[in-house]
Amino acid sequence: MTFEKRDTSKDKTRAWAEISRSALLNNVAVIRSHLGPETGMAAVVKADAYGHKVGLVAPILEQEAGVKFFAVATLEEAIELRELGIRGDILILASVDPRYVPELKHYDLIVTLMDRLYIEPYGQMAAKSEGPLRLHLKLDTGMARLGFSTRKEEMAASLAAARQIEAWPQLQLEGVFSHLASGAADPEFSKRQLGLYQDFVSAWQSQNSKKLIRHLAASSALTNRDFALDMVRAGIVLYGGQTPPPELWQDLRPLMSFFSRVFLLRDVPRGTSVSYSQTWHAERDTRLALIEAGYADGIMRLLSNRGSWLINGAEAPIVGRVCMDCCLVDVTDLPQVQVGDRALFFGEYQGKRLSAAAQAEKAETIDYELFTGITGRVPRILI
Repeated sequence: MTFEKRDTSKDKTRAWAEISRSALLNNVAVIRSHLGPETGMAAVVKADAYGHKVGLVAPILEQEAGVKFFAVATLEEAIELRELGIRGDILILASVDPRYVPELKHYDLIVTLMDRLYIEPYGQMAAKSEGPLRLHLKLDTGMARLGFSTRKEEMAASLAAARQIEAWPQLQLEGVFSHLASGAADPEFSKRQLGLYQDFVSAWQSQNSKKLIRHLAASSALTNRDFALDMVRAGIVLYGGQTPPPELWQDLRPLMSFFSRVFLLRDVPRGTSVSYSQTWHAERDTRLALIEAGYADGIMRLLSNRGSWLINGAEAPIVGRVCMDCCLVDVTDLPQVQVGDRALFFGEYQGKRLSAAAQAEKAETIDYELFTGITGRVPRILI
């Protein structure tokens, strides 16, 4: 017996996520409205464009929004962008094993240098083939995570490492950046980070006239011109997520809207326990709707008895444990609900919104994790 292969990449019968082209273009315009004419924007599209599917998002950013610089987390993500036809600059926001220098050069990628241990291996590998290995220098200004130290007692050693890079003919240093720990949420700490960053850059440029691309601000600080510098790295705001101060981001639109459908309706009497471990009991005769999406789709189990779905414009609370492939909601007060109705987990539909940030807060996390947690079995559909 043979079976005809069916394309389910745009299936809207179970669970799916709609990616809005107009929302993406709107968000780019909102971001640029906060930037001065001298400041460029790098689109951060790591983690499959924060779960939104980079194959849908990146071409629109380059071809329709005019984005010329992209940032990713891994070599594989960078190569995927090139294979999608992305022609702009691509920065990998971490160091890559030196054995992959030939790939970095072949695909014309920029790699981050964040520890002096990489300098000599990069230099040696780069010398084995024609053309430069493009680099950005990563500074640690307060995250205590990655990068050359800017602490007073270690500044000289970090400056010496930067000069060591310049000694290798085929290592081409093009930029210098750092990452803020809290952005606008902790302005005093961010100012200290900015000061350390500027101290390093000033000391380096006093001995080297080469101009480097300076970038410090990600989404949480890009509205502050003091932090914007030559380029900002737009991440969560690109996808409609909001960072402090929220009043500056009111015009953003959610890029992804996650949907499922009401699969079954059933009435249960007062006192009935619902789902695994009997964590919820009906306090009245209750009508339940089964939604065909569960934690294997990205509906976090922590949202059991906490989260909700928007059905016909009204919120219906999740009751009982979220299951692997489904969850249950209480629709007793929504008598108009029928099998087949569309249910919104986050995003917007017919003028109504349910924010990913609100759902994430109920799960004691952030919208970044919610977006990237939507699993691969949920098709992303460009609208």
